[in-house]
Amino acid sequence: MPLAYDPAENERFWEKVRQLPGFPQGEEICLRYMLIESNAIYRLKEALTYIGVRDDQPLLAVMDTTPMRRGEDDLKALVLAVLQHAGWEVETCVLEPDSSGQVHTDMPHILQVKERLSPEKAVVSVGSGVVTDIAKHACYLFDQEQGTHLPYLVYQTANSVSAYTSNMAPTLIEGVKRTLASRYPDALICDLETLRDAPREMTIAGVGDLLAVFVSMADWYLAYRLGMDETYTPLPELLMGPVDELLIQNAEEIRNGSLEAMALLAKLITLGGIAMSLSHATAPLSGFEHIVSHTLDLQNEARGKSLALHGTQIALATVLGAAAYRIFLEQFDPHQLNCESCYPEPEKMHRFILQTFHPLDPTNRAGEECWSDYRIKLEKWHTVKESFSNFLLQWDEIRPEVAKRTRPPQQIRSMFAAVGGPTRFSELEPPFEEVEVRFAFLNAPLIRKRFTIGDLFIWFNWDREALWRKVWETTQTNHVR
Repeated sequence: MPLAYDPAENERFWEKVRQLPGFPQGEEICLRYMLIESNAIYRLKEALTYIGVRDDQPLLAVMDTTPMRRGEDDLKALVLAVLQHAGWEVETCVLEPDSSGQVHTDMPHILQVKERLSPEKAVVSVGSGVVTDIAKHACYLFDQEQGTHLPYLVYQTANSVSAYTSNMAPTLIEGVKRTLASRYPDALICDLETLRDAPREMTIAGVGDLLAVFVSMADWYLAYRLGMDETYTPLPELLMGPVDELLIQNAEEIRNGSLEAMALLAKLITLGGIAMSLSHATAPLSGFEHIVSHTLDLQNEARGKSLALHGTQIALATVLGAAAYRIFLEQFDPHQLNCESCYPEPEKMHRFILQTFHPLDPTNRAGEECWSDYRIKLEKWHTVKESFSNFLLQWDEIRPEVAKRTRPPQQIRSMFAAVGGPTRFSELEPPFEEVEVRFAFLNAPLIRKRFTIGDLFIWFNWDREALWRKVWETTQTNHVR
């Protein structure tokens, strides 16, 4: 099945995308060159020249310490050699891991890169989504301060996340993930041999990150109909196409690591990043499943543990979210709702959030950071009573629209298993026990201002413990109902 919108077509791609409903007309997009093909590594000079990098312009190569291979070669050494052979003077900025053994997207790492920038340099990042987010946000901050635009090329080292073409950067602030406005790269290089030779678990994680659409799109649509998010547009769904069909048809090839499958997956991930960027929101690919994942991360951060692979964790959280949606769509009856009790008082929620996150951070900094974002959502909720009333009256019309944006949890789990993904939280590295997943599921809505289905369970006063038991039971058995 060919893609309706192929990012590798570059100018033709953008011409077609500009015709989609919801495209932000007049917006300048610097992502002009996307190369997704075999042996793309040897066309780095072409790509850099295309985005205006001069032969005498020094390059800053941003990378971490993770060993990477391309066939028999050391990948990072090969990238540097290709750049140097093309005549560029290259200096490196190496991001060191913290005590957990991982590099995180945080301000210390971002500032480390920013301090190495200057107006005459161009930037090449070689690495994961984290390395990409750090480099692009450092460039963004430098551009904002200096009133310039540094040429920036992303060399994607794995089909793992949609960060490579997103103009946003999820960043740790006080231990809580926040999505900051950032910038596009000017060029993207997807060398298919590099993607094929990346650790298999990274490719599996990339599939997991895409599966988020089967909760996030429903969340975004619900938020729009409730008056909680006016940014909704059909553009992301049209741009990305039938993600489930594409993944099902190509699952075996993805699992086997064929170059054709690596190209398809790279293009879907690229489209995901662009969809979020054009929507000016991560909402198209980040809903309840992401805040559940972020709350799992928050627990690991607080306990000094490493973080599980983002996309893999997202896939399992998506299964939970899909199960919650199925229960909501089956059981919600607007005629049985006591609307007056759907508006919790800010003071009560503030205390509840501090109490909830105090065991993870006794300083209450994490709790206050969560409250600073959550209060925006709660204040908004108190102002959309008319939209809420219309939502209840129009539920029979809204319900099928929500349902078509979700998939049964069994199908999501099967799609992930088909590419080799785990199906239990206990199979993640590090593993999670039920008590930790329960904490994330119940409290994820408290950490961010974005509306998700999880907020309705709180505001509608559902028996959330009973909900959790049903969700856990139906997603952890061999047969997901």
